[in-house]
Amino acid sequence: MSVSVKFNKQGIEKIRKQMERELNRQIQIGVSDLRKDSEKFLEIVLREREKIGGDALSFILEDFKEIPNIQMNIKTILDDLKIHGCIGDNSSMCVTGEMDIYLTMEGIEYFKEKERMNQLEQMSSNVNNFYGSVSNMQMQQGTINSTQTQTITTESVDFEKVAQFVEKVKKYDPLLEDEYGEQATKVQEKLDEISVLVQKKENPGKIKSLLMELKNLSMGVGGSLIATGIVEGIKLLFI
Repeated sequence: MSVSVKFNKQGIEKIRKQMERELNRQIQIGVSDLRKDSEKFLEIVLREREKIGGDALSFILEDFKEIPNIQMNIKTILDDLKIHGCIGDNSSMCVTGEMDIYLTMEGIEYFKEKERMNQLEQMSSNVNNFYGSVSNMQMQQGTINSTQTQTITTESVDFEKVAQFVEKVKKYDPLLEDEYGEQATKVQEKLDEISVLVQKKENPGKIKSLLMELKNLSMGVGGSLIATGIVEGIKLLFI
């Protein structure tokens, strides 16, 4: 028994957008901060949540007049909040400007978590712990207006993280042509080349170079969630 399923253009587009959002969620793991205007939007939503005590809220565009150019940026803001998991994918806005916003735990706890991470970062920046051998490092303490120069010749990458990144992106090969056009082949070639080097665990300098080329290609693609996700994913590999 065989089953045939056909999608119309609208159905295919819906699936493509869902896949793009999922790709971004996977690639951008560890990216904590929202855009500034997205944070302001979430702040207003949480303020309203405190008033009514519910997590499903309705708004009109005028409720967010504190945000500059809200009419132009509202779609980007909602996408940003969805990518970071702060509101549900079923959150939506009508052409009339009416919005239904469904908060998630990530959204409700966003500012508390951000404050917690900032505190941890401040604590860690004041403590230097060294275990075992230390190389390619310089440290200055208690100095004012000082300068230092260091040259590091040893190239290194986290092969496992790069492999995971490439695997996630390659799942979306069928979408690359639509997003990158004529550049899609170059993107796929670079991903294949990186994959080979990572499997062999060799030539980290070349891997970094290919990642930067892939990042530059992606930065040249406007309005693509996939390209944006790749750029942010590559940034994380160099943290």
